[in-house]
Amino acid sequence: MSQMPFDVAETDRLLTTTRSVRRRLDLDRPVPREVVEQALEVAVQAPTANNHQNWRWLVITEAGVKEKLAEMIRSSWAFHRNDMWTNAGRRRNDAQARRNYDSAQALTETIAAVPVLVIPCVLGRPPDIAAINARWRARMADKIADDPGHLVQHGETRASIFYGSIFPAIWSFQLALRSRGLGSTITCLHVPHERETGRLLGIPTGVTQVCMIPVAYTLGTGFRPADRYRAKERTYWERWGQ
Repeated sequence: MSQMPFDVAETDRLLTTTRSVRRRLDLDRPVPREVVEQALEVAVQAPTANNHQNWRWLVITEAGVKEKLAEMIRSSWAFHRNDMWTNAGRRRNDAQARRNYDSAQALTETIAAVPVLVIPCVLGRPPDIAAINARWRARMADKIADDPGHLVQHGETRASIFYGSIFPAIWSFQLALRSRGLGSTITCLHVPHERETGRLLGIPTGVTQVCMIPVAYTLGTGFRPADRYRAKERTYWERWGQ
């Protein structure tokens, strides 16, 4: 007996209303461990290149540890916001850009109080694209000029595989949280302090901390689709620009 198709309307509602939640995280309502574990079990069903499954998830709930992480995040934000706003140009006058900026600022002030912080990690370090391509060119040095291998660059592929195997799982985790009444967002502001974070949390130097996901129940559930350009306005068929 074949399974029934998904309720497309309900699936689309989940996909189009899973927002980056920063200011509407409920800082007072505890998040049960089993809810996070359920969402992570959903996450690890995401596609992974060559079935590596080389993701690891570090869940932090200890108040003292979260405060130390928050100090690093506030330090990073102080530098990032100046650089971001300096290079923002006309976007500084865009209302949505202003809201995003204010929302990110608010999260840096409250992140220590968020019930759960999750750090998705990948075993290994990000590929050095230039070094990989250089090694390949060296291997091809004695090949005939019209060998098709001269047209190949492996560095970009390795980088795509490295991050492409974790972000589908991260998004699945966020969707699973949303379906259970919780909100989340992706922040990378602890990454400039990756070594210090690693020492604090016992993360080996050979493991990459990809981002951080604050997790909490939401204040209200009335999330709606974002104001986006229509896909057809930015989609080409067969050739770029068509």
